[in-house]
Amino acid sequence: MTETAACTYETIYYTLWETAQRYGQVAQFRVIGKSHDERMIPMLELGTGEEAVFCLAGLCGTERLMPTYLLWMIQEYVKAWECKWSLEEIYDVRQLLEDWKLCFIPVLNPDGYEIYEKDFTVIRNPIYRQMLRMQDISCRNYVCNARGMDIQKNFPTNYYRRKKIYQQPASENETKALIRIFQEYTGRGLLSFGHAGRRIVYFRQPQSFSANQKSYRLARHLQKRAGFRMEKYTLDMEKKDIPDVSGGGSPEQFYAEVFRQPSFRIEIPSAEDEENSACTAEEYQKIHTLPLEYLFSL
Repeated sequence: MTETAACTYETIYYTLWETAQRYGQVAQFRVIGKSHDERMIPMLELGTGEEAVFCLAGLCGTERLMPTYLLWMIQEYVKAWECKWSLEEIYDVRQLLEDWKLCFIPVLNPDGYEIYEKDFTVIRNPIYRQMLRMQDISCRNYVCNARGMDIQKNFPTNYYRRKKIYQQPASENETKALIRIFQEYTGRGLLSFGHAGRRIVYFRQPQSFSANQKSYRLARHLQKRAGFRMEKYTLDMEKKDIPDVSGGGSPEQFYAEVFRQPSFRIEIPSAEDEENSACTAEEYQKIHTLPLEYLFSL
């Protein structure tokens, strides 16, 4: 992969659609919902198995690289499927995609993704646009959707905390769309990709020792593959308000609690955190086979 600039929302959307058109035997394009500003939320099903693993990114607009990385993964996997290649000489992509299904959602928050690149003027709804422009925050630091809600903290978990009177859990279109998808498929895990340090955070299921042991084992497999540090989500993280690891209202904690399946947050530094501030193919290489490693380890 030599192209390193973050893809636009339009590029992500149409690349997913074109991939499904070309590789119809193994890929299916879906629109799972719309944002509050009427932008479609695309998903690509990759594989023909009955059980699915969800690969999620783009919860906030400042996460620029992960949506592009998920797009690269899709392109790499379908090429390997077409050519009957084994990636890293380990993962038989054709066999894995016959047995399983990977559901890629590269941009859950398209409004926030567009705001980062084009400023608040990109919001079509005049009420939302004026509300956002009145806030004392730069578009490059804006993490919420068009209604000013943080999608990462909008899911109805046991630790959900409402800070304002109108902040009801699952109030946002984006949140509802993802919950519907979780309910529709027979899921076997969630891999949520984002930016922070090089770490893999695994989320525990309440009162389920065997399931938590399985999550720990799978996290170890992912950790060894990526070379990242591994962390267990705890309430202490929530109390310290550690960025990007919120369990109160996060999709990762919600999925672990409600569906009782392994749930992980996989993070790399953003371009702004790196010296020379460049998105590198080296970072992509650390994570590009993690969905395959997860399937391989189930």
